[in-house]
Parts: sequence; structure tokens; C-alpha cells
Amino acid sequence: MYEIIIIVSLAVIFAVLIRKWPLTKETKISDLSDINYLKEGERYFADQNYQEAEKYYIKAISLEPKNSLPYGRLGIIYSKNEDLRKAKELFLVAIKLDPKNGFYQNNLGSILLNIGKYQEAVLYLENAVGIDPGVAKRWMNLAICFEKMKKYSRAKEAIRKAIKLEPGNSKYSKILEHIKNLENES
Repeated sequence: MYEIIIIVSLAVIFAVLIRKWPLTKETKISDLSDINYLKEGERYFADQNYQEAEKYYIKAISLEPKNSLPYGRLGIIYSKNEDLRKAKELFLVAIKLDPKNGFYQNNLGSILLNIGKYQEAVLYLENAVGIDPGVAKRWMNLAICFEKMKKYSRAKEAIRKAIKLEPGNSKYSKILEHIKNLENES
């Protein structure tokens, strides 16, 4: 009796899975295997094994070039390895694929800020805070960019938004004091 219930249950589960994920003639093996490469890349990325993660993300891109995630993750990896040229290129591709992703916008803005391209950086950083104004670090990056451009009132405005979002973060208060000092010296 129990054997029949088990067999019927397995048949029902199998039928549901077939309807939910049907394998049709259009389904390609690469459509299934790129998920594994992406997942493996994520696993190595989470473990901070960036060298291994890089291999899996590159393979995932070769199988599914319109997925922005591996480009963004590679951008982070190359940023950490201080290959800012490659990181910039990867974030540009990620943004092209997913322009409403504030994470990519912020990271590209930060790279441009670090290489001294302030005018270009501010565009991406403003996009990032426009997409999600609730992330304090993005406001901090924008404040630093404005400070580098000697736009002190805009820098103070941006860092105050970061402070409002994270009032306990002393780093933001120190940045505000630094901007005030620079403004008084000018």
C-alpha cells in the first residue's frame, strides 16, 4: 500500500517539475550549465577565493553574455586586484545590461573617483543615489567626489544624507568636519 502511495507521489512531483521546467527543443545544454558556472562563481566569491570565482564568471559570461551579474562580480574582483581599467570596462558592460542597478553605478563611480575622473564619476554616483537613496555609502562616495571637485556645499549636503541614514557612523561625521575645514581654508 505504501509503495503505491510513494510511486504515485513521485509521479505527481515529476509531472509538476516537467510542467514547471519543460525541456523543449529550444532548451540548450548551455542554458542549464551556465547556472552551475554562475553558482560556482558565487560560491567562490563568497569564500573570497577570487581567482577561482573569476574562472567561473568568465565561463558564465561565455554561456550567457546578457546576464549582468558575472560582469559586476568580475568588476569587483578586478577592483580588489587594482586592475581599475578592466574593472571599469566590466562595470560599463554590467550597466549597459542593467542600467537600473545602483550597485554597478556606485562601483563604477567609485573607480572613476579613484582615478581622478571626477566629472564622469559624479554622473554615476548621482545615478546610484537616485536609484536607491537609502544607501549611506553611496552618499559618502558622492560627497567625496564633490569635495574633490571643490563643490563643498554639495559635498556637505551629500554627507549629511549619509549621516542621516547612519547616524552612528563616525566616519561620516569625520568626513563632514574635513569638508568644513577645506571650505573654511578656501
